[in-house]
Amino acid sequence: MDAAITNLSTERVFIPGPNLDMAATGDADGNDTKTWSDITTNDLDGNPVIKAGVVAGTLSVSITPDADDAAAAAQGALGSNSLERFAVADLPTGFDGRTAFATDGRAGAEGAAAGTGTMVVYSNGDWRRVEDLATVAA
Repeated sequence: MDAAITNLSTERVFIPGPNLDMAATGDADGNDTKTWSDITTNDLDGNPVIKAGVVAGTLSVSITPDADDAAAAAQGALGSNSLERFAVADLPTGFDGRTAFATDGRAGAEGAAAGTGTMVVYSNGDWRRVEDLATVAA
């Protein structure tokens, strides 16, 4: 997938990793928005400048699927409109509001090690079940 990253701040921003030098917002040459091609969610998760900028509201990230993403979605893999899937033990470090599907997460009254999966949201330092905001467990 490709990501269009826009600098919303009044200061120049350099994003290491893809090495994007971004002008301040409203730059007449359009250099306040750059595209990072073939980005993965791991790229986004692993880039502290992007994460901090999005949380602070100084960067905006817009993801668009490319031809490879469309082919994978047609085969039933992760598409741009579906949740990322993780086992509870493999849920990544999140940011408030991030959503995912915990494939072995316990919903409702499911017993230990018997989770059938549940949608989760990252909030206040934990992955929580959407149904009741309890910390998710396998």
